[in-house]
Amino acid sequence: MERRTQRRVVRKSRKIRKNIFMLLTIALILCLGTFAMGAQTEKTTKTYYESVQIHKGDTIWNIAEEYKSDGEKTEHMVNAILEVNGMKTANVRAGESIIVPVTKEI
Repeated sequence: MERRTQRRVVRKSRKIRKNIFMLLTIALILCLGTFAMGAQTEKTTKTYYESVQIHKGDTIWNIAEEYKSDGEKTEHMVNAILEVNGMKTANVRAGESIIVPVTKEI
């Protein structure tokens, strides 16, 4: 009877070790896969600045919409334009010039 009990214990411990090994292997594969995917999706961008002449009817929002990069929110671009130009409000007049930061993927 003792041998039978020992065999069960040995089988259970082997099964537990095997399951732990499988879980650790899967976790490692997932971590490496996530790391590899992150490295592939990293994009290099370059920001340059363009001078824009304000015409009648232009608004900061229209200009931001025109110059923003794909996937960027217009609001973020408006804030960037205001910051670069040291402006507190988005009010502009025809004839003024502003600097617009333009970000492009390389």
